[in-house]
Amino acid sequence: MSGTHDSSYADESQVNGSTKLRTSEKVVFGVGDFGANYSWTFIASFIIIYMTDVVGIAGSVIGTIILFCRFADGFSDIFMGSIIDNTNTKMGKAKPWVFWTAPVLGVLTFMLFNVPTSFSYTGQIAYIFIVYFLISVIFYTANNVAYSSLVSFMTKDEKDRVSLGSIRFIFSNLSVLCITTFTVYFVTSFGDNQQGWTYTSAIYALLCAIPLMITGYFVKERNVAEKQYHEVKKTKRIPFSLIIKSLITEKYFLITIVLYLLWYLRQTDNSMRIYYATYIFNDANVMAIMSIATLLPTILGLLVAPQFAEKVGIKNSIIIGLILSIISYIMMGIFSENLILLVVGLIIHGIGLVPFTAALSGIVADVGDIIYWKTGVPVQGSIFSLASAGMKIGSGLQSAIVGWSLSVGGYVAGASVQSQSTIFAIKSMQIYFPLLAVAIVTIFTLFLNYEKFIKHIKEQIRTNNVGEMRDKQIYK
Repeated sequence: MSGTHDSSYADESQVNGSTKLRTSEKVVFGVGDFGANYSWTFIASFIIIYMTDVVGIAGSVIGTIILFCRFADGFSDIFMGSIIDNTNTKMGKAKPWVFWTAPVLGVLTFMLFNVPTSFSYTGQIAYIFIVYFLISVIFYTANNVAYSSLVSFMTKDEKDRVSLGSIRFIFSNLSVLCITTFTVYFVTSFGDNQQGWTYTSAIYALLCAIPLMITGYFVKERNVAEKQYHEVKKTKRIPFSLIIKSLITEKYFLITIVLYLLWYLRQTDNSMRIYYATYIFNDANVMAIMSIATLLPTILGLLVAPQFAEKVGIKNSIIIGLILSIISYIMMGIFSENLILLVVGLIIHGIGLVPFTAALSGIVADVGDIIYWKTGVPVQGSIFSLASAGMKIGSGLQSAIVGWSLSVGGYVAGASVQSQSTIFAIKSMQIYFPLLAVAIVTIFTLFLNYEKFIKHIKEQIRTNNVGEMRDKQIYK
């Protein structure tokens, strides 16, 4: 790199995306998701039990707040993608958004788990709504859409994209494992009351902000080279309506959105795990065992996921994993109160999660390439934003469903024993509902048939044969 280049950019040989990424750069990218989960997963896993058992807010109220904000978040994702597509700075297109939103996200996460006790019940609800809205709709959206978009800007190599997805989710699952394993321990060690949540959320705020800032500063965007910077600045902004039209008229984009929505909707088991441990096995610390049983096989599996996908094909690898997950849920349904057999089922489930988890970001990037090749409209930021919208809406629905199911089941905060209707609600959200969602995901995955022509499309893009100039015989 010459002294005239910003650290954000690669040299000319890298602009076409053909240069293989170094492992060190993949790791720098991956640590960002490690940090993001100290906001996202911490909130998703513990907001309901914190609000119901510590603050004293009804689960149905929290579920409704989450649902409203996540739907609003879905729309903000769409606009954020358009903003990224039209961002042209010397730092890059997505990098600045990852970097500058990180510290704010950490502070807001801390604030969410420190609801002022001096506020009235209505005042507390207003406080929770405002802080959660700022996190979900604005700052996490800006950060996560930009972070996810980096996959498209860093490389066009399909193997590298799968590898980036694997490394990203290795770090993601490591942080999820740490959060779900140690949060209860931290909270009880620091006081098992508001003080425990205050100290824990302060630590997590730092663990959220610092890794994301590292990613935002050090990764390289190869598809926005410095020599293109002034030319890009002179181009007209891409009309938002044109971007949306290019996206919604592509069948693979619509399939991808449904997959994102369902994949995150099925994660009611993550939100319900603390309740399952507490009221099925009468020990909140069992949550750590359940988390390790699920996440450790996933982390180890992600190390070999790219090789497995290359050998059997991305789609086939996903189908195999989903079938394993279906089998695991059936097993857990049969042995729902046997901890040993439940753990065996969770291990199988963790293995089953691997192929889809590793491939998800790469699928979105590939679909973005298909759309760009067909239309000539660059949609890398927007497609990740809409995929993120599917994720946010799915996550919002699952959190709301968890809150509502607890209320309908008659959950009593702090009670040592819950009613049979509450136990059924807990089991439904932990096992039966995710089983249904995974079965539907499997059906939609069968329609992902683009692997046979994606390499040809990427070659066309490298030679600038896009839009009206493309080879129309490929896509049939």
